[in-house]
Amino acid sequence: MVPAVGSAPKEVTVRIFQRATVTLVAVAAATIGAWTSVGSATVTPQNGSAAAPPQGIAASDIVLAGRGARQPGADAHSANLQVVGRSPKRNTVGSDQAFWGNLAYEGNYNGFRIIDIKDPSHPRVVSDVDCRGPQNDVTVWGHLLFLSVDRPQTTNSCDNSSDVAIDPKDPSTWTGFEGIRIMDVSNPRDPVFVKSVETDCGSHTATLVPDLKNGRVLLYVSSYPLIPGPHCGPGKEAAGRHGKISVVAVPLAAPQRARVVSTPRVNPPVFRLGDPYFPAVGCHDISVFLPLKIAAAACMTEGQLWDISDPAHPRTLTGLRLRNRNFGFWHSASFTYDGKVVIFGDETEDFPCGAPSSRHGRLWFYRVSDGKQLGSFTIPRAQPGQYCSAHEFTVIPVKDRYLLTSSWYEGGTTVVDFTNPARAREIAFYDARQPLSSDAWSSYWYNGRIYVNDIGRGLDVLRLNDPATRTARHFPYLNSATQTVLIR
Repeated sequence: MVPAVGSAPKEVTVRIFQRATVTLVAVAAATIGAWTSVGSATVTPQNGSAAAPPQGIAASDIVLAGRGARQPGADAHSANLQVVGRSPKRNTVGSDQAFWGNLAYEGNYNGFRIIDIKDPSHPRVVSDVDCRGPQNDVTVWGHLLFLSVDRPQTTNSCDNSSDVAIDPKDPSTWTGFEGIRIMDVSNPRDPVFVKSVETDCGSHTATLVPDLKNGRVLLYVSSYPLIPGPHCGPGKEAAGRHGKISVVAVPLAAPQRARVVSTPRVNPPVFRLGDPYFPAVGCHDISVFLPLKIAAAACMTEGQLWDISDPAHPRTLTGLRLRNRNFGFWHSASFTYDGKVVIFGDETEDFPCGAPSSRHGRLWFYRVSDGKQLGSFTIPRAQPGQYCSAHEFTVIPVKDRYLLTSSWYEGGTTVVDFTNPARAREIAFYDARQPLSSDAWSSYWYNGRIYVNDIGRGLDVLRLNDPATRTARHFPYLNSATQTVLIR
């Protein structure tokens, strides 16, 4: 029997805000276009025919009045956190980001941008690629970029790709492509489509695991059948509720041979969102800590810790399970760089912007060795009428301190000191008001700066002035869910 920490019913019924968690993101379309575009090249991937022009915000991206609207007054921020660079992006939904050397890869629902950040104060767009495929979460390894697609598309490449009109009650509409797209970014000015790999229920997120002794990288694909697709939903999978991850192997010398090599089972409690969404068993996000060969999986209704000693066949049915009735949705995870604490994020429909005392939408800290709950954190500011919840975060690589930076949607970006997890505290924040208010999807520390991919604003670059970060390690690359260094 798998040891459980805390308790939870066998099936969990939750209604969450219709956001990235279920591939539907709320954006105020009328205000997204307030930014002016940056002069940059728009690239058509070289795979046979011209891509469609930028599509803007699709009708299928839920629009909520007021999202991204201007707020009165100047930007709200602590004195020690300043915006030093910007690269606006309009008419889409900004999502995840990854880094390789001096290049930032910024995903969005309509494709991705490659941005030169050699001078973080003056980020320069190298290419802006049209490749519709929400969410287009990105991971990178050398000359290869991987895009996660979990909304069925009319084509498996970037050519004229658009959303398939899915009717959950009509299986004849469950068609199209979803999964992983692979791009060759050897020439960042002219990315080339290489290959697509279909995965059951698509790819909401993908975690990169280097397997260099075998000349390849592995992608742990997280997905779930809330919305049906060509290989997703009742009658489309042997296990109607999904109950697995997919492991995609990509040979570095021959990425065109990428394929699914295993589909390890997962068995958290059933997640129920309500009609028209299907009951689902799966994981939303997986973070790996390679020095200790462990993974933290945020599996909607619980957190799990896995042994990944055999990286192509992670032991997904053994290890600690973490349960917490305060969670609306186990969304994301990361580790401290000493491997002793794991952080899980709760994405919730609650509105803790108006109630800093809320137990929902928080970051929660657990001891890796035994799963003991150590504490939690939410932003301390009340912002009534806005949507706030922990979303995407990274730990800052310093010794003898626990620091992280996290996006908080309309709460902006926060920097947290959780050296004492029971008394975690905010040490810096930035919440933009002009020309659009913050709606931060991902806020990551990379080599001395915080890079924020905002849903409506595009890229903001922040500089933190705090002595604790002066010794932070610099890395040659960063995929936020792949931690490669042990710091003790």
